[in-house]
Amino acid sequence: MANANVIYPGQTIGILGDSTSTPTLLARAKQMGFNVGMYSSNENSKAMELADYKYIGPYSDKETLKMFAERCEAVIYDNEFIDSDVVRYISQFTAVPQQDGMLDIVQDRLIERTFFETLNINMVPYSTIVTLEDIYQAINSIGYPAILKPIQRGLNGGKELLIKNQADIVLASGFLDSGTYILESYVEHDTDYSVIVTRTESGSTVMFPPVEVVYVGDQLMTAYTPAQLDPSVKKEMERITNEIAKNVDYVGTFEVSLFLAKSGSIYVSRVAPKLSPAGFVFDYAANADEFEQHLRAIAGLPLTKIIPGIATVFQAIRQKEYQRVQTQWVIKDNWHFTFYGNKPNDDAQCVGHVLIPTKSISDTLVKLEATGIWKDVDYKSKYSSM
Repeated sequence: MANANVIYPGQTIGILGDSTSTPTLLARAKQMGFNVGMYSSNENSKAMELADYKYIGPYSDKETLKMFAERCEAVIYDNEFIDSDVVRYISQFTAVPQQDGMLDIVQDRLIERTFFETLNINMVPYSTIVTLEDIYQAINSIGYPAILKPIQRGLNGGKELLIKNQADIVLASGFLDSGTYILESYVEHDTDYSVIVTRTESGSTVMFPPVEVVYVGDQLMTAYTPAQLDPSVKKEMERITNEIAKNVDYVGTFEVSLFLAKSGSIYVSRVAPKLSPAGFVFDYAANADEFEQHLRAIAGLPLTKIIPGIATVFQAIRQKEYQRVQTQWVIKDNWHFTFYGNKPNDDAQCVGHVLIPTKSISDTLVKLEATGIWKDVDYKSKYSSM
């Protein structure tokens, strides 16, 4: 007998928004037997070509959004910058299991910090900034160095300002004209982590093993698992992730980003309702991946219990590396490439990635460095400590 809370093969899941993970999400949904509709403002979206039906238009087009939603048993948003008002609107016409609350958290740093404070989760000291005078007052308690960040992620192009000394404060005047900011302490650290977890409607969760990640600026470039972790640090990461999962109404896969300070303390940096690039490692590093788990949660199916697999390294490929990577395409027998089919104007945007299952993560990082392709990724600090 059919369960009304379950989405079955042949029924329709809609995808709202677009990201580099969308083609994989869409292909996995079709592999599981679902029909897939898509709504995007990007008419050049590669994923659009794969969808069973598609709507192209602005997210302000309520009539078209309504038509899209009414054709779906459920809608997934696949862009963390979708306006939560859009999600609330389409929720009138179909199920949106992810809800809108996590979008508010990820898009507004003040809401995010308040959420972490409510859960008594360790985060860096911060202060709300409206004027230059606010910075001069806050810096006395926060100290140098500090980072000025827009409250709304994406505001002013997402630009941030590192304040190393009092002379840097005056540089903030050009930032504050565009809106409210937060000033947060810059905590020295060498290691960042991603914990990917899937939550069902009933609140049960399944967590993937922690992934160590390497950023260039704000861009995740390299990731690998298993991460070298002290058992007590791993336990604290899992506690934080479980505490967050217990206090959201989100259904599906999401990411908790953390870092380990030089003092040994674990800090949470953000939580995001997205399929993370770091999660691609689980194509080889586990018996299930983040896409399948996400769809299982959305469809009302039981989640797969994770069994760790092969140690795996993820390496992002930006537009500027595309030509040079083609040599590796020819000579590397254990590099598994994925290209997204996008054609960005910005050379720093990702156009694909490579997954490398390996017996030795350190040896693989050495070999990545030896290609000379990713000169701005600091592999040495990672493999030299393994």
